[in-house]
Amino acid sequence: MKCPKCNSDIVDGCCVRCGYLLNGNFVRDKEVKKNEDLKLFNKDYESLIYNKKLFLIFILGPLYFSYRGFLITSLLSIIIDRYLYFLFMDIVNHSIFMLSSFSMQLIYFVISRLIYVIFSNSICILIDKLKIKMYKMIYKDNYKEKISNHKHHKFYLIIAIVVYIILILDLF
Repeated sequence: MKCPKCNSDIVDGCCVRCGYLLNGNFVRDKEVKKNEDLKLFNKDYESLIYNKKLFLIFILGPLYFSYRGFLITSLLSIIIDRYLYFLFMDIVNHSIFMLSSFSMQLIYFVISRLIYVIFSNSICILIDKLKIKMYKMIYKDNYKEKISNHKHHKFYLIIAIVVYIILILDLF
């Protein structure tokens, strides 16, 4: 059977090309509407959802959140990262491992960065959803206009780098 909308094949009651169902509904309408606000709010939504910038996340680590425009999240993750670093090094120094300090720092760096690669985009999307909810509460009538005009501040990365350097220099 052929789809009346796009003349493509219908398999199991659904068009494989446009998502048309035999009852007149469309499969993709709900899916598009579900993420429409996120796509309006965050212009890089596609790269977040499909994890396209993994190397950037690996290099930046806790600074990635400030790159995405989340300064407070970045500052909190920097503090937690520094605390976990010292905790890890303290545990390693009291264990039976006979590795050099540099190799243990490298191991911590790789493990922590892999954790950031796994979870950071999900955290960014969660924060974006919370911000959209807040916009919906504050601007009930024209929230779509407000979220479409929202811009992530990239200069937060500079602020977070300065804080990160201060923490590193102060703690050593």
